[in-house]
Amino acid sequence: MTVGNELFGRAASSRRGALVQAASVLALGAALSGAAASQALAQAASAGGAVDQVVVTASRWNTIEGAISEKKNDISVTSVVSAEEIAQRPAGNIVDVLSHVPGLSGYSDMGLGQAATGERQYVTIRGIDSSYNAYTLNGIRVPQADPGSRALSLRMFPPFGLQAVKVVKTPTSDMQGDAIGGIIDIRTPTAFDFTGPMTRIHAEGAWAGLADKLGGKAGGGTVQGEIARRFGPGGAFGVYFTAYYDQKNSMGEAIEIGGYVPTLAAENGKVTDFSKANGLSATSVRYDGYQNKIQRYGGNFSLDWRTPRQSLYLQASYGHYEVTGDDVQRSISTGATSFYSNGTTFSPVGVRPGAYYQERDQTEQTGTLKLGGATNLDRLSLEYEVSAGYAENARPDYVEGSLYGPTDPGSALIDFSDPTKNGLTFGSPATAAYILGLDTVRLWKVQGSDSASTNAVYGAKFDAAYKVDGGWLDMLRGGLDINVSKRDQYQHQFFGANGGNFAIVRADGVIPPFTDSAGPAAGAIPGRNLPSFMDGTFPGTFRIFDRSVFQALAVPNKYMDHFGLDPVTGLVRGNPGAYTVNDYMRNSVHGTESIYAGYGEANLRFGDLQAIAGARYEYTDFDADVWQVDGAKGGFQNVANTYGQLLPSLNLVYRPSSPFVLRGAVRKSFARPAYGLIARSESVARNTLTDEIVSISRSNPDLKAAEAVNYDASIEYYGVKGTILEANVYHKDIDNFIYAAASAGGYPSANTESAPVGGVIISRPENGKSANLTGFEFNVRHTFAELPGAWSGLGVGVSATLQRSSADSGRPDHFGRKTWLPRAPRTMYNLDLFYNKYGVRANVSYQYTGLQLNGLTGNNLDTYLQPVKSVDLSLSYAFRKMVVSFAVKNLTDNVLFYKTLGKTTQYLGTQEGGGNGSYVETGRFFTLGVAYAW
Repeated sequence: MTVGNELFGRAASSRRGALVQAASVLALGAALSGAAASQALAQAASAGGAVDQVVVTASRWNTIEGAISEKKNDISVTSVVSAEEIAQRPAGNIVDVLSHVPGLSGYSDMGLGQAATGERQYVTIRGIDSSYNAYTLNGIRVPQADPGSRALSLRMFPPFGLQAVKVVKTPTSDMQGDAIGGIIDIRTPTAFDFTGPMTRIHAEGAWAGLADKLGGKAGGGTVQGEIARRFGPGGAFGVYFTAYYDQKNSMGEAIEIGGYVPTLAAENGKVTDFSKANGLSATSVRYDGYQNKIQRYGGNFSLDWRTPRQSLYLQASYGHYEVTGDDVQRSISTGATSFYSNGTTFSPVGVRPGAYYQERDQTEQTGTLKLGGATNLDRLSLEYEVSAGYAENARPDYVEGSLYGPTDPGSALIDFSDPTKNGLTFGSPATAAYILGLDTVRLWKVQGSDSASTNAVYGAKFDAAYKVDGGWLDMLRGGLDINVSKRDQYQHQFFGANGGNFAIVRADGVIPPFTDSAGPAAGAIPGRNLPSFMDGTFPGTFRIFDRSVFQALAVPNKYMDHFGLDPVTGLVRGNPGAYTVNDYMRNSVHGTESIYAGYGEANLRFGDLQAIAGARYEYTDFDADVWQVDGAKGGFQNVANTYGQLLPSLNLVYRPSSPFVLRGAVRKSFARPAYGLIARSESVARNTLTDEIVSISRSNPDLKAAEAVNYDASIEYYGVKGTILEANVYHKDIDNFIYAAASAGGYPSANTESAPVGGVIISRPENGKSANLTGFEFNVRHTFAELPGAWSGLGVGVSATLQRSSADSGRPDHFGRKTWLPRAPRTMYNLDLFYNKYGVRANVSYQYTGLQLNGLTGNNLDTYLQPVKSVDLSLSYAFRKMVVSFAVKNLTDNVLFYKTLGKTTQYLGTQEGGGNGSYVETGRFFTLGVAYAW
């Protein structure tokens, strides 16, 4: 009988009285979850999630107790999330699970509108931006394709078919060295992780509460199949396979503010430090409605052969994520400087309406293949493997459309210090009716692009360990690791240089300025009207447009020249057919990044003290061809660089008695600059009279890697029934820190230096200066096994991270001003209440992530992410061979993305990375699932 069948058997044979007791405990949990919306849950809520998979695993790493055991026996400071815990938490992807690990936080930015999907995408470790982490799948480097960041998008990894996820906060020298934050290793199962034959089917339905409220598509569902078998003499062979398909629908509502100016006219244009202004006024506001259809599918496969002296394996994985999304915007501008299509500017007196459409379609996929083995020769053991991986990010036929109306001579006041309330006040009912009407704005132009970036990675790894007989030297280890990445990227604008436009022609063939748009009115474009927008924050009718209108204009006409100025009439006319090679190639990059690494380490023992002392050396050889635009000419230019990093480390573990473990570590680590900073297309500007080069804008292949010295110390206590208590302190000193944007979908931004070189101004990204981070982590988990009867299944967990950071960006406009580290909240904590007995599971969790620096500005009011909090609830019951589960994510309907200008909530934030929205609501998400195993 498998572990899972034993579980179901116990559930089926439970006495009615025990179930009544369990129900009373569940009632307590429900009461606490209700209080969570107000006060009580913030004091004692539970980490939990849907028990939506039958637990039939036998490997110790698959259970919560086994994960704690692995953590206890590790040399490093780690956190291990087991398959059992993954199954217990409501999750759209693995980020939702990892964000409950002490010291970790999950997020999505609004680059390409990601936060509006309701799913998180990235993970930070101890407040270090996710691009400063290393990511592995079954121990091999996961290919990453986004040129804008070294961060790995984890939305491709659903919480299905995983054995465990391990977070290593103090890596040893045998692990990747480019890990200032740490290493996240995602593990998939093998047949040897199960006690016997296993077949499992998991299905669930999903419902998005906000999408239902707004009259959109709200349903979805998941289906997953899993099989494990061992065969051959003595069961030496094993095969495991899982496949899944997941589809969800969601909608999001967002507001953002733009065009901040000093309120006092005397300060306008004179005060550049907005923190010293006597208040700011907004000159524009934008409302965005998002609708999304998310699909992910893939699977894992392993074939293993194991004997006492030899093992061989073949492992493969594939993950595909695809979002089909629409973003519709209504905008209102009051007195902001605007641009005519012929390049002239004006500052209107009055109010101008606008609307906007943008597709948010994206596709991400990654696949890995690994072949390897291990040989045990008594004292000598050898491990060896070769691997290949591929990743792709793509945005095909990415279409946008702009709508405008003439300026109304009236007035409007914009006040969104509280984004949940209507902050619009119009000077007259006539102005309000004009600005909010659907027939005021008309389609002016469309534009679009095709873009993709790929990364093919080939690797080989060899490790050897020699067991020394006796004495203080326990073991010697060493190894070599090679990874070669082939990267390609392009972005083909549809209509010529710098994005171009395909404007709507008037009946006489003239392209009008945007203030006199000639296309259909917003009300005439096919679509549907929302019943409300953010409960009336936008007081007019909000219409979601049908994408086919914009696609029909843009896609058939792509790869034409942009529209130029008619020198006779001063109006803009089209110039079809003049699309150039430069227009097509201007954002193309092809490159190779090879990483050669070697390490050596000694495992030492002095009684109860264990030490691993080692050193790793990583050598990076980078070479790329980037397209350079030089007037009408263009061609590839080569950029290259090589550098090495020596990374010593020392990890100590002291076990004075079985319940306690003390750890200490000091190590050096680094982080390579984002690929888009070292390899990016170039542009050359020339004097129109002499043809001499005036300036060059380019990437910087000579950027230094950020380097860090990391210090860690911890004390851990392990009790019975999975009880754990731990406290950690840590400090990081970082040099050459690069403030690089983490927004998806765009080139990274960093410190830019413009300096004359031989009479030519060269603009390129440069390294920042230094940064540091100091923090304290606390974590406790306890099951009240000492309580009688059903009450013994009740448990509680509390974790908290408190930290402080300081950084000097080196930006000239900051004049040495110190800031926080981006994405490093000062406070994070999780409160958990859980129950597990008689086949009943209940989980309530409260999660809080404090204020975070989001980005730097030159006006001294940097952008911040306001604190976010969420409550998740899950319930399940196992009987016979089946588990039925119910879960709610974001139970209390909190806002999970809230960006401001400055630390306070006084000024709502501005646009970032091609995404619209600074206050984003996505609502609650419900799932109802069933799993059946035999």
